Amino acid sequence: PDEAFAGRMMGDGAMVVPQEQTVYAPADGEVSFVFDTKHAIGFETAEGTALLLHMGIDTVNLGGKGFEVLVKDGDKVKKDILMKLDLGFLKANAPSLASPVLCTELAQNQKVRLIKSGAIGAGEELLAVDTYEE
Repeated sequence: PDEAFAGRMMGDGAMVVPQEQTVYAPADGEVSFVFDTKHAIGFETAEGTALLLHMGIDTVNLGGKGFEVLVKDGDKVKKDILMKLDLGFLKANAPSLASPVLCTELAQNQKVRLIKSGAIGAGEELLAVDTYEE
């Protein structure tokens, strides 16, 4: 429910609606950056795919409230917990909990393929990046 995300202006990917307070790394990799407002984390998988994990819509306006980030820039992680969400606070104060998981640096010959839709648990594969011959 956001034009910039829906229009793929920041990258292509998928959307998850958190049902639990814990947010896990989608793969083994490295935390590239944590936004000061704690609502989003830049991540690079061990395979080199750059991701943006953005919790909710317009949550930047919450100034960090509702988020407890457990990692910092440069941390190497397995499929570890990255942050905790105060779901009650976020539901009451954010327009939506819809959380984009975006591949932000795709090459011209790369496309995102959704692996699973519907309910998805921590550690399950959500999407893949396919590379095509040019």
